[in-house]
This record gives sequence, structure tokens and C-alpha cells, in this order.
Amino acid sequence: MRMTKSLFIGVDGGATKCIVRVEDEAGQLLGRETSGPANIRLSVSKAWASIYSALDIILKPLNIKLGDPAYHWYAGMGLAGCELSSAYESFLSTKHSFNQLVISSDAHTACLGAHAGSDGAVIIIGTGTVGFQVVAHQATKVGGWGFPHDDEGGGASLGLEAVKVTLQALDGRLPFSGLANLIYARFDHHLERFVNWVNHANSTAFAELAPLVIQQYQAGDAVAINIMQEAANAINGLGDTLQAAQPDQQAMLPCALIGGVAPFIQPLLNVSLRERLVPSQLTPDAGAILLVKDYLAKGKK
Repeated sequence: MRMTKSLFIGVDGGATKCIVRVEDEAGQLLGRETSGPANIRLSVSKAWASIYSALDIILKPLNIKLGDPAYHWYAGMGLAGCELSSAYESFLSTKHSFNQLVISSDAHTACLGAHAGSDGAVIIIGTGTVGFQVVAHQATKVGGWGFPHDDEGGGASLGLEAVKVTLQALDGRLPFSGLANLIYARFDHHLERFVNWVNHANSTAFAELAPLVIQQYQAGDAVAINIMQEAANAINGLGDTLQAAQPDQQAMLPCALIGGVAPFIQPLLNVSLRERLVPSQLTPDAGAILLVKDYLAKGKK
């Protein structure tokens, strides 16, 4: 009689992209792919579409179809927006092919991965921002409420600030900086096109301007430097709040920075936060697999 094998799927879903990995029961990586956004607060259907798209790319060369009864399918997913109960329930109620599906926030699974399941903290600086830590099985989340009302310091926020200084330069409230020139040139110096884009842009679109802010920051543009320093101040605030929530204020809880903007913000952070920084041991999608494995292990006890 053929033994049923197990496959483990880990998903790191954010506002701009999701990363999906598949491992066998021995922990061997079978594939890892990047797909579209998977923020379930914004769209449950798009999140599922992004996840299935990446899974299809991984499984097709393996000649495996999702839901194949020859396998047990175990999925752990860290998804932006799952703190919203209506989005969480809507996502879970969608018909799927997994034998077990466990979801949590993308910050939680990033923290699990960064410290390989041990105590620690993470600050994610991607399209948005959020701080998360686990100490003695107690979790603390700071920020991450979404753009534009929160998520200061992330890529979308950098893009928004770049738009603000460009609009102010266009009507004379500020002199034209290198950053404002670069932003306006992106729209072929066409005011109506620029304003129409601004009025319809979402967090993902604003985050596409973040590389221009970083480029001008590295070039020494004073306006871009100020925007980056303000972003770093916001991240310092997340770090200070996480530190204040620790039971032992003398402990140096390790903290990992995660996300595409993180390497550029890191040198601008306060010394007290930089001293706590450690490299991530595992990626957030690997942390999502730890999530479902921990769930399964607890169920067997």
C-alpha cells in the first residue's frame, strides 16, 4: 500500500507581492516563486489568485496537481491584513485544496522565520511598516494599520512624501529639488497626467516611487535625505514601543529588519535600535511553514 506523502506550503503575502515556497516532509525545498499582491484587507480574491499563480509555477515542473490525494497538503500563510476579522474569515471560508490551512499576520510569520521560532522581534519595512515580537509566548504588534493613515517609513509613505514635495515645488511653495524633478519627469512633465495618477494611486503604486527617493538620498539630495530621516524616525518609534513592551527592560531582545526598504533605512536608525539588530535566520515564507508545523505538532500532543 502506497504511503501518502506530505507537502508543506509557506506563503509570505504583502501589499506588493507574495512569496510562496513548497517543501517536502524532509524539509527539502521543492520550489519558491514570487507572485502578485496578497493583502487580504484589500482583496481576498486577488490574494488567492496570487498564491495559486505561484503554486502553479512551482508544481507544474514537478508533475503535481494541487489537491492530489497522493499527498497531504499543509499550508501556513502569513498575510497582510489578516488582523481584520472580516477579511480573515472571508479568506478562510474560500474553498481551497489544503488538508490544513493556518494563517496569521505576515509580521508573525516573518518573526518566526527571522528567529527560527525562538523569541525575538522584527520590524518590516516594505510597502508598509509593522513591528512584531514574541517573548515567552506573548506577542506584541505595533503599527501596520495600513496606508495612508499609518505605515510611516515604508515604501508607500516614501512615495507619498515625494509626491507632496513635487506638488509643492510645482506651485512655488518649495524650490525644485533633484527629487521633485525626478518625480515630475516620470510623468513626462505633464501636470494633468501626474495629478490624475496621484488621485487614483494605491499603496503599491506609491511604493513604486520609493526607489527614486532612495536614489536621490544616495545622491545627496537634501529633500530626499530629510524624507529618509523622517522615515527612520518612524521606525525608531516602532522599535522603542516594542522595547517598552518587553517584560525585562534590561534584556537585549534580538531584532531583525525585513523588507526592501530596510537596508537603506538601517544606517539612519538610532544606535539603541541598531545595537539589537541581527540577520534573519530564515525567510518569512519559511516562517510560514514553521507556523503550520507548530500547529500540527500541538495537535498531536
